[in-house]
Amino acid sequence: MISICIPIHNYYVYPLVRRLANQIHHLGFAGQVELVCIDNHSSGYYLNQNMGVCDIATYLQLSENIGRMRIRNLFLKYTKGDWLLFLDDTSKLPETFMETYMKYVDGKEDVIVGGRDYDRRDNDREHRLCYLHGTNQESRPAEERAVKPYQSFMTNNFMIRRNVLERIKIDPRLCEYGHEDTLLGYHLAVDNVDILHIDNPVVNGDVETNAEFLKKTVKAVENLVDIYKLMWEDQRFCQTVRLIDLYGQVRRRGMENPFYNLFKLLKAPTENLLAKGNVKSLKLFNFYKIGIFIQKLHHDTDGNESSISK
Repeated sequence: MISICIPIHNYYVYPLVRRLANQIHHLGFAGQVELVCIDNHSSGYYLNQNMGVCDIATYLQLSENIGRMRIRNLFLKYTKGDWLLFLDDTSKLPETFMETYMKYVDGKEDVIVGGRDYDRRDNDREHRLCYLHGTNQESRPAEERAVKPYQSFMTNNFMIRRNVLERIKIDPRLCEYGHEDTLLGYHLAVDNVDILHIDNPVVNGDVETNAEFLKKTVKAVENLVDIYKLMWEDQRFCQTVRLIDLYGQVRRRGMENPFYNLFKLLKAPTENLLAKGNVKSLKLFNFYKIGIFIQKLHHDTDGNESSISK
């Protein structure tokens, strides 16, 4: 059996669940697939909106937000399948989505990663940063992702055997947003888990504005710093994560403090350019991420609030 697991947070998930239920019914998989949704402490508006999924799925509501990593482990308690298929609540599915995944349940691999796409209509200036990052870093065909299968792992659309998820231990202290993919992919590599990348992408249905994406990026980078503080002695991990590896290069060249001083001078104008979508590549964005990483490490106490517009 496949257990489809959908963590929810402040998003109307009924259309996604209905589409999945329709595909399962149409293909005659009703006895082979279950739908389980767990709401990670959404606001009352979304709790009311999503009550309709009770008719077609198991639906639970948490009284507190337990983070994006811990909620995935919680699905083990409320599902029965030998396979767990995880989807983001914002996903838009192709017509053949479930049919494609069902082809792999009897294979030898332990993890199947479907991929992610972005709608070209989201490539406007207001959403450009998220779109540019997504299409360059995340939206790649299976053949390309397979070159570095663990570093290309993404948690938005993947299927994993129950016994694999049960034995992989993730530090429960890491519950904030950001780099869940990085950490889980690394643990899969350490555990020598067989992973297969396939072309079965979902479309990201919630492309953030530039300002929203910048705020999420800051949270993600700061969470990566917390992960780094726990794992800095693990050289394999540090070399695997691109941002940490870049930071290591800056530090080894004795450039950490000069880089940080430059970043403090350029932070506000950089944020302004990124928030306005005045970018054609990710070079400026990558400079910003390294700067935020070093700032977090230095426990910056300047008292300067971010200039990212609300």
